[in-house]
Amino acid sequence: MNILSEVKELLGSLNVPIETGVFSGTAPNQYLVLVPLSDSYPLNADDMPQEDYQELRITIFVKGNYLKLKNGIVKKLITHGFYVTDRRFNGYDTGTGYYQYTIDIAKNYEVDIEEDK
Repeated sequence: MNILSEVKELLGSLNVPIETGVFSGTAPNQYLVLVPLSDSYPLNADDMPQEDYQELRITIFVKGNYLKLKNGIVKKLITHGFYVTDRRFNGYDTGTGYYQYTIDIAKNYEVDIEEDK
């Protein structure tokens, strides 16, 4: 499992369209864009990585009030073991009419390294 697939599955229950990168096609009144930020092996034991630390940015685009969606996403993430590392209002785009809000998250995943036999 990786952070991108886990978040897509988790937030899919919100019935809000999700894209990775840029929304394709005509954008709906609200949607999410997921962008992986990093993955690393911060902790090593016996020179072998034990955990894979992964980070992801969730950007919310909403025409109208974004607070209910933002709060629902944050609550769902926290209750499923994600670390919320940053939340910020990015502004309002007068050209498109979207409010934009970003949530950065992280999670550790166990590394299973075995030699192919």
